[in-house]
Amino acid sequence: MDNSKSCKAFKLLTFVLYLCGAQIAVASDRGLAWELKSADGTQTAFLVGSVHLANASFYPLNPSIMDAFERAEVLLVEADETLLTLQQQQALISKYALYPEGQSYTDHLPKQVVDQVEVMFESLGVVDPASMFSRYRPGMLGVTLAAVQAQALGYTAEYGLDNYFIEKARYKKTIQEIEGLEFQIKLIADLPVTGELFRDALLDMSDFETEWKGLEQAWKKGDSKRMYELAIGSALRDFPRLNEYYETLFFDRNVGMVAKAEQCMARSICFVLVGAGHLVGPRGMVDLFETKGFQARQLP
Repeated sequence: MDNSKSCKAFKLLTFVLYLCGAQIAVASDRGLAWELKSADGTQTAFLVGSVHLANASFYPLNPSIMDAFERAEVLLVEADETLLTLQQQQALISKYALYPEGQSYTDHLPKQVVDQVEVMFESLGVVDPASMFSRYRPGMLGVTLAAVQAQALGYTAEYGLDNYFIEKARYKKTIQEIEGLEFQIKLIADLPVTGELFRDALLDMSDFETEWKGLEQAWKKGDSKRMYELAIGSALRDFPRLNEYYETLFFDRNVGMVAKAEQCMARSICFVLVGAGHLVGPRGMVDLFETKGFQARQLP
């Protein structure tokens, strides 16, 4: 297996969510961001929905987001992959996300689903995916397919907001992780897997260009309702079996993210940067914070 390919694939984590750009951005693009205050007004944080996959069209960012970043003392992110070397990242992928030597996804998935996977890869110009990605567990296979889809559209993690703000904060602000890379790789490996679930996940990815452009526009307009509908709501209606995936990928994690953000803002002004889908809709982080009595104001 090509180490660099597998690590690049993992950078594009959470294939149901990640947003891509196709038009020239202007500073008036709102983005998805909230100012958060405790009930007594003594604690402040900024919740910012990250675009994990993007291109240059997302920049420059809205001045209100940049002002929030300047005010913050701590940058709180899902994971800072720069803390691990490429070799360490590959070791984690091998440990959690690959089948043992001699096993293949073709041994674990129904033939109909295997055929569906390979048709989707081959339509994107990947020759012989069964050999190239043979040992990938289904979660890693889905992440890799998302990576190839994104690359086909010209979007990369290098332009993502995570990379942008981590680089801006380096040596200037405290950077803290909510989860870390090992947690996320293990999460992908442990996704509930049946042939039917994975087939539905693939079907949900089939119209990726239309969906990602819709997600892009929802993010740029600051339309949280549309973001939830595109990233989560419509999939749960169309593919009810995917509820297990969404519980693991979003709702369970949202609770932990809120707890980490509360710990951070008890000591500092924090800029909390997580995937945009974690912030929006019922059981999203904004909703969870408001339930706890915090005041959330979407940035203009």
